[in-house]
Amino acid sequence: MNKLSLRFIKAAFACLALGLALGVSFALDRSLGARLRPLHAELNLWGWVTLLIYGFGSHMLPRFLGRPLVHLRTANTQQALAIGGVALAAIGWLGIAFGFPYALYICVLGALAQLVAALLFVWQIGQLLGA
Repeated sequence: MNKLSLRFIKAAFACLALGLALGVSFALDRSLGARLRPLHAELNLWGWVTLLIYGFGSHMLPRFLGRPLVHLRTANTQQALAIGGVALAAIGWLGIAFGFPYALYICVLGALAQLVAALLFVWQIGQLLGA
């Protein structure tokens, strides 16, 4: 497996572990769930699901089509934005939950990084498919 795909998959599993740990903590302290539910969703949906899709898509689609990714530098940029975006948004949600100033801006910055990463992934796979 290439390093690009492996980094995505490792980051996805880290997010899964954190998201599951949050879910268990909610069972122990219901008030914590009310405060940290957006962080839980961020880690499970953008972190676990989306990063895993990026990892498997970057690994399997080139092999199925018999062609390498067209722009490897773009794929690496997309990866940095995707993983960094999840991390920034998670930090932002945590900051919002505990009332830190500027936390909303950190969250929005992370969301924008994730948006750009998603658009780059769509473009990269479109190039691979010849669309």
